[in-house]
This record gives sequence, C-alpha cells and structure tokens, in this order.
Amino acid sequence: MKKNLIQVIKIIFFLLVIYFLGSYFLDNWEKIKEIDWNIDAFSLTVSFLLYFAYIVTLASLWHFITKLNQCSIGHFDAVIAYLYSIPGKYIPGKVFMLAARCPAYEKQNQPLRKITVCFLLENACTLLGAAFLFLISLFFFPNDLLENYKYLTVLLIIAFFICINPKIINFFLGIVGKIAKKDMLIPVTYPDMLKTVLLFIANWLVAGSGFYMLVHAVYPVPASQWLYIGGIYGLSTIIGILALFAPSGLGVREGILTAGLCLIMPEEYALTISLISRLWQTVAEIILVSGAFLVNQAVKLSRKPKQNI
Repeated sequence: MKKNLIQVIKIIFFLLVIYFLGSYFLDNWEKIKEIDWNIDAFSLTVSFLLYFAYIVTLASLWHFITKLNQCSIGHFDAVIAYLYSIPGKYIPGKVFMLAARCPAYEKQNQPLRKITVCFLLENACTLLGAAFLFLISLFFFPNDLLENYKYLTVLLIIAFFICINPKIINFFLGIVGKIAKKDMLIPVTYPDMLKTVLLFIANWLVAGSGFYMLVHAVYPVPASQWLYIGGIYGLSTIIGILALFAPSGLGVREGILTAGLCLIMPEEYALTISLISRLWQTVAEIILVSGAFLVNQAVKLSRKPKQNI
C-alpha cells in the first residue's frame, strides 16, 4: 500500500511539473515564436557543458553538507537523489524538492529532521554564493551609476563574511525551530561554513560563466562584461528563490534578467535572452534528470545478483 501511495505521489508530482512548465511556455509562446534563432552553436554548447558541471557539482555540495551534519548516504546515491529532486523546483513552495530527496535518506535510516536542516543550509549557501557573485559584479557595472558607492560594495562584502558565521545562522534557524517545534541547529564550525560558502561561490562562477556563454551565443558581448552578466544571473536566481509564489521563479527571474541585460544591449535582445535562458536551463535539467534515471537503472541492474541457470 505504501509503494502504491508513493507511485501516486510521483505521478502527481510529475503532472504538477508539466502543468507549471507548460503554462509558462504557453503564456510566452508568441514571444518565443518571434525570437531570431541565429545562435552561435559553439558558445551554446559550452554554455550547456558549464551548466551541467554546475548542477552536478551542486549535487556533490549537497552531499558535502549532509556529511557535515552527519546524515550522509553514499555519494552516488546522494547525487542521484539530488538530481531526481530538480523538477520539484517547478512547483511553488520548494517543498517538493526536499520531499523528493527524503526517500533515499529514509531508506538508510537517516533522520529527516537533519535532512531538512541540510536543505535549508543548502538553500542559504546557494543564496549566499549568488549574492557574493552579484556583489563582485557591481565593480563591473556598465555605467557610472555606482561609481561613488564602490566603498559600500566593499563594506557589503565584509558584512557578507561576517553573516555566514554559524552562530548567526543558528540564531535564525532557532527561530524556525521554535515555530516548527524541532531542533534545527547545525553543528558546523565557522571554518567549515566558510569552506562551504567558498565552494558555492566557486560553483556560481561556473554557472555565471555558462550564462555568459549563452548570452554570447545570441549577442556579441565583450569578455569584460563576464562578471556583470554572471552577477545579473545570480541576482535573478536570488529573487527567483525568494519568490515562493512563483515556481522556479518563473517570470520573476526573466524580468530581472531583462532589466539587467538592457543596460548592455538593445531591449529586444535582452528579452530574447531571458526567454532563451529558461529553455536553456529547463532542457539542461531534463537531460540531467533523464541521465540520472538511466544511470541509476543501469547500476541497479548491475548490482542485481545473477540467477544460476
């Protein structure tokens, strides 16, 4: 009965993902049809490879966080569980992403409370990594608007490294824990937290580079705009994550990208790239999730004991 219930939940999960993605692309179909698909194939290919690397590394970072919180499973199983959870981002609330990872950990008797804390910490580190990339990108802002405020950017960077102190993070987790009536604190030292955030920042540089190559595939932007474009992508992701009402930030993220890219290119190109970026991200994630499924099935078959004839 439990297996049947899980199968029903999986079907509902899949149908919800199809619904929200389908609604988004149907709403923007007229704009998509008007896109000039004169795209540089080499730059587009590199952008996909970088995005693949970003997601797979993100899955490994998830495993690293569970090890810090002493609730890890095997690296392969952790990566597969993470990749399987990706479609959950297209359902409002982000809860389905966590729910999709839990069975793999529950199967190995890992406490779901700890997995929930790891999920919160991962999202916090994702936001922090994107925020740091955006802060750095302010030094490369395409006009003089922020010229007199660069000292403020430096202060924000200093504040950034102060705020990642586990004591500060645990303060806010303690508030969440009181509401949920559960212990949500993380047993992480500041050096471990610093290392984790730096790894997320490095991975965000990979994601930002992938988005820069996507932009370059559509519109010739100079390499000097690399960090600015990456920072805009980071900012759009932050707003998309915080917009809980919008599945995967659908519509919200594209609006931020369009506004940011309009400063360095004509508006029609900025709008085109914002729409293409959603297709780029969705197609890449479908490929990764499908690949994870095929690899996982192949591994299961290889582990199944052979029957003697």
